[in-house]
Amino acid sequence: MRERVREFLGVWAPMILGLVLIGSAVSFILSPTPPSTSPYFVVDPLAYDVCGLLLVLIGAILVLSTFGRWRKARAARTPADDRQKNV
Repeated sequence: MRERVREFLGVWAPMILGLVLIGSAVSFILSPTPPSTSPYFVVDPLAYDVCGLLLVLIGAILVLSTFGRWRKARAARTPADDRQKNV
């Protein structure tokens, strides 16, 4: 039981979180810029898009780094004979 929980928290939870971040960022980018209700606070549409793109970048880094760590751990668990066959 502990191994499954550890694998979920270490591998799948960060990947899911990264994909949720990417999904919300795409929604953020595709939605129209909200109109300004105050003349003193105006949202620049470029800043709105840059914010969404940074969220995509953070999500991608989270997914890719977790995937790389998972592949490295999986390769370390396989016997040495299997590693030679895969090369």
